[in-house]
Amino acid sequence: MRKTILGACGLPVAALALACSSALAADISPTLAAQAQRGGLVEALIVLPDQTPPSLAPLAPDADYKVHRRMLVDALRSRAQSQQADLRAWLDSRGVEYRTYWISNLVWARLSRADLDALAQRTDIERVETNPHSALRLPVAESTMIAPAAVEAIEWGVSKIKAPDVWALGYTGQGVVIAGEDTGYKWDHVVLKPHYRGWDGTNANHNYNWHDSIHVGSLANNCGFDMQAPCDDHGHGTHTAGTFAGSDGGSNQTGVAPGAKWIGCRNMDAGDGTPARYIECIQWMMAPTDLAGQNPDPDLAPDVVSNSWGCIPSEGCTSGDEIKTAVDNIVAGGIFFAAAAANDGPACSTITDPPAIYDSAFIVGATTSSNAMASYSSRGPVIASTLIRPDASAPGSSIRSSWNNGGYNTISGTSMATPHVAGAAALLMSVNPALKGHPDQVGAVLRNTATHGLTDPSNSGCGGLTMADWPNYQAGYGIIDVNAAALSELVAPTLDLAFTPASVMENESSALTLTLGNTNPAAVTLSSDLVDVLPSGVVVAPTPDAATTCVSGTVTAVAGSGSIMLSTTTQIPAVGTCTVTVNVMSTTAGSYENSIAAGALHTPVGDNASATAATLTVMIDDVIFDDDFEDIPGP
Repeated sequence: MRKTILGACGLPVAALALACSSALAADISPTLAAQAQRGGLVEALIVLPDQTPPSLAPLAPDADYKVHRRMLVDALRSRAQSQQADLRAWLDSRGVEYRTYWISNLVWARLSRADLDALAQRTDIERVETNPHSALRLPVAESTMIAPAAVEAIEWGVSKIKAPDVWALGYTGQGVVIAGEDTGYKWDHVVLKPHYRGWDGTNANHNYNWHDSIHVGSLANNCGFDMQAPCDDHGHGTHTAGTFAGSDGGSNQTGVAPGAKWIGCRNMDAGDGTPARYIECIQWMMAPTDLAGQNPDPDLAPDVVSNSWGCIPSEGCTSGDEIKTAVDNIVAGGIFFAAAAANDGPACSTITDPPAIYDSAFIVGATTSSNAMASYSSRGPVIASTLIRPDASAPGSSIRSSWNNGGYNTISGTSMATPHVAGAAALLMSVNPALKGHPDQVGAVLRNTATHGLTDPSNSGCGGLTMADWPNYQAGYGIIDVNAAALSELVAPTLDLAFTPASVMENESSALTLTLGNTNPAAVTLSSDLVDVLPSGVVVAPTPDAATTCVSGTVTAVAGSGSIMLSTTTQIPAVGTCTVTVNVMSTTAGSYENSIAAGALHTPVGDNASATAATLTVMIDDVIFDDDFEDIPGP
C-alpha cells in the first residue's frame, strides 16, 4: 500500500525536510530517514511502481511448463532492465553500491542522506524502504516434548508421514529437484553429499547448484561472504536439507525423498536475514545462475523450494509487498513453495510473518510424535486471507537430522515440519511427473489426502472451528499422508486378453495371452494372486507351455484344469507391459468368451481399471466329402 508522508512524522526537525515534505514524488520510509539523519550509509530497497504480473501469451493446456517459466523470466527481466535503466545510471553516476532484482522490480542500495534526498524527487520510483535484519527464531522446548528413545534408521517423522510406503512402490523422489533457502548447507555431510545435484560421484560443480546472498555480514558468520561452495554458519539449513533429502543408506535415513537431488541458497547470515537476501534467493531459485551470478537458466530451477524462515514485521521487516511479489512470481513459474507457519502459537491468528501469510505458498504447521499439534506451532486464521491456514501439518518436534559439524542434532519447530512437506511434494512428483510445474495441483493432493487423527491440547479452537472440524485453523487439512497422496496419483494397471489363433478345431490348442500394462514411472507388483477362471468347456491344454515375460512372477497352469494363476510376486515393469501365455483347448465346438472380472487385478495402485475380453471359436473337427463331384476331363 502506498504511504503519503506529510506533516510531523515524529522525526527530528532536521529529518522532516527529508521525509515529510509534501513535494516528494517518492515515499521515503520514516525509519530509513531517521537512520540516514544519524549519518553514514543505510541499506535501502528502492521499489519501482510496476509490480504487476507480466501479461504472457497463452499456452496450450498441455504445453511444457518450462516454456511458461522461460517466458515469465524473460518478461520479468526485460521489464526490470527497461524500467530500472535510468535509476541504475543515476546510481552509477553517484558511485552508489547497489544490486538489481527482477523477480520483484526493485533495487537494493547503500545510500547516504543526500542520496535519499535526491531520490525523494524522482518520479520513476514508488518508494524507498528499509532493509531490516530479521533473526531466525526457533521455539523454546516444550515440557511435554518427548525425544526419541534411540536413533532409528528411518527417522520417526519420515515414517509418520508414510514415506517408506512410497519408497516400497519404487518412488524415492527420483527425477525431482528440491531446493532450500536457509542458513546454508554442509553439502558434503554424509547424508547430503550423494544427493547434491552438484556432485557427480567424483567431482563437485557448484555452478547453478549453490548461491550465497550474504555479501557482507556479521562477525558471527564463520563461513565468510560470497561463498563459492555451500557453507552453513548456523546448522539450521543443514538440518532442513537432511529432512527433505538426506540419507546415508543405512542407520541415518533422515530424509523423506532420498532419491531426489537438492540445491541451496544461503539467505541468512548466522541466522540473520533481510528482505533483500530473501528476495535474492527466491530470484536465484527461479533462474539459477553460475557462481558469478551470470547466465540465469530457468530450466535448471528446482521443482520444490523449502522455506523455514520468516521476515518478522515486529523486527522491522518491510511492510510492503516486495517479498510477496517474489513468492507469487516463483509459484507462477511452476515451483512448489512450502513455508513454515512460524513458532508463535498456541494462540489463534499467530501466522503473521512473510512468507507464511501469502496465499500462493503452502503453509505448514508442526506436530509431535503423539499426533498432537505442537504448542508453539502458529495457528490461523491469517489476517486478510480467506484460506484455511496452515494448509497442513507435519512432524516438527524432536526431529533428528544432519548438522553443520558433520554430526546430527535434534531440534523442533515448524522449520522442521516444512522440509517433511517439501520431501512429500517431491515424492508425489516422482510418482506423477505430470504434476511438475503445477504447484496448485500438488498442494491440492497433499491437502485432500491428509489424515485427521490429530489433537490440540493447547488450543480449543480458532476462527469458529475446532479440531472436530476439518479443515481447521489449527492443523489445516490434517497431517500429511504421502502414501495416500501417492496412491491417489498412480494409475491402475490394465489387462488385455487374446487367443492366438482365435479360431481352432476341436482338441486343437490356442495360446491364451494375458497382457498386463503399467503406465506408471515405476514397476508395480501384484498384491494378490491373479486367477483367470477359464470359460466352461475350455481347459488348460495337455502341453500348457506356460510362460511369462513379467519380472519374478510364476504361472501355475495344470493340464486339464479350468484356471490359470499368476503369483503375487509378479511385477509389471515401469511404463511398459508384460505377458502371460498358456495353451488352452476345448473338446466341444462353440464360442467361448474369456474375461476377468473388474477388480481381479490387485496391486498397490488399486484394482485394474480396464480388462478386455477375448473370444475363442472352436469348430467341428470333421471332414465333409461331397459325393456329387463330377469328373473333370483332362486335356
